[in-house]
Amino acid sequence: MVDKEVIQERLKQLSICIGKITKFRQLSFEKFLDDDLAQDVIEYNLFQSINLMIDIASHIVVDNNLGKPTKLADVFGILYKEKYLNDKQLSVYKNMVGFRNILSLEYINIDKVIVYKIMQENLNDLNEFILLVNDNFIYED
Repeated sequence: MVDKEVIQERLKQLSICIGKITKFRQLSFEKFLDDDLAQDVIEYNLFQSINLMIDIASHIVVDNNLGKPTKLADVFGILYKEKYLNDKQLSVYKNMVGFRNILSLEYINIDKVIVYKIMQENLNDLNEFILLVNDNFIYED
């Protein structure tokens, strides 16, 4: 059984990270490129957001004895197998893990075009994850 308090705290932190990123969405691409601080805040909070998603998914998988993940992205594969995720969500969340690895390992050469595009077009994927977890594990009937 999932420890709802643990999951809720992580969901709260995920929402905070999303909020910090959202504050910079009004920046034009040119202003984003000129603002090292904005880049740092966005990249760090994307990294933290993905880590929180992995952590939440790991808690769900382990606490419900759904499987034994060996790699970070495995938790999403297990949730997919258990029908909590659809094909699109599985693909998006696995790609997020790949992007997280780039943020953590190649932090010197991060493609700012990709970071900006994620900030502008993909934050809804993070919000969708929050809804999915709330619907299936926090406020389940």
